[in-house]
Amino acid sequence: MKKILAVVLALVMVLSFAACGAKEVVKFAVSDLEGNVVYEFEVELAEGATAGTLLEEGLKANGIDYEQIDSTMIQRIGDLEQDSVNWTVWWSVYVNGEYGQVGLWEQPVAGGDLIEIKLENTF
Repeated sequence: MKKILAVVLALVMVLSFAACGAKEVVKFAVSDLEGNVVYEFEVELAEGATAGTLLEEGLKANGIDYEQIDSTMIQRIGDLEQDSVNWTVWWSVYVNGEYGQVGLWEQPVAGGDLIEIKLENTF
């Protein structure tokens, strides 16, 4: 009986350590006006991170050039750019399929979240 208990206890410990080592990630997808996903990547979740901070980290890690406006809004990702003069084309953010209610740098994230950044227009 002691051997069985020892084996079960060892198995529980191994599984516990394996679960602790699992890293949570946030997934990002950036789409053009036609809805084509142009960039996809994952970023390891860090405590206190927002969608904006993880987006920046992921873009840098993947060598994707980008431009911000006042460090609170994305102007351009790669060759995709919003029209910040006439606002006929802009970036929309979706969190797990739902339209984002706050800006990227205010948007909390959790492991397994999908953040979609899509170019959209009024037409």
